[in-house]
Amino acid sequence: MLLEIIQFLREIDQVIFHYIEELGIYIYLLLFAVVFTKTAFVILTFLPGDSTVFTSGTLAALGKLDLIVLFILFIVATTLADSNNYFIGRSIRKIPAQHNLFMKIVSEDKVQKAQHFLENYDRVAITFSRFVPLMRTMTPFISGYTNFSYSTFLRYNFVGAIIWTTVWLAGGFVLGNVPWVEDNLVLTLGIISVIVFGITGFAYIKQFRKTQVATK
Repeated sequence: MLLEIIQFLREIDQVIFHYIEELGIYIYLLLFAVVFTKTAFVILTFLPGDSTVFTSGTLAALGKLDLIVLFILFIVATTLADSNNYFIGRSIRKIPAQHNLFMKIVSEDKVQKAQHFLENYDRVAITFSRFVPLMRTMTPFISGYTNFSYSTFLRYNFVGAIIWTTVWLAGGFVLGNVPWVEDNLVLTLGIISVIVFGITGFAYIKQFRKTQVATK
């Protein structure tokens, strides 16, 4: 039963259209659950977050879903998800070392390096982590685990949620019903990801240069 649910969620971006009439307004709850679950728990990063939001934008362009509701829903979902992941990390940090499996797997030296990285790249790392595979779930977790300031985390997390939602929802709304895009959805998602990844890389380089200047 659990495996069937996971499989369904993994394919939700491909079958949203078929469930709109069947679920009615509850389709929004399902979409919220998929986006929230993807980053709320470290191990569920395989769920289709980007493509789900993109497909939702496409359906909004067809008048099947409400664009404003989707925009608010996805921002709230991904913000709450990363916050949940943050507090999971903080909770695990409080577990005594002798019972803490994470501390047995990851050395204290690596944790300190992660903490140092967040201190130097906090704005970029937290804001753009959603666009980088693995980082989208690990950054919130590590932020909590290293006791990074939650108020700072929440601020950049919220900004990142707005950017991420805007990119994928607007992308689906504008491009989703273009015939070429429909026939090459995976390629389209890949191209958008590469563009955003390039912007993220530029932001990291810019922050790195600022850090180097500040330490001289």
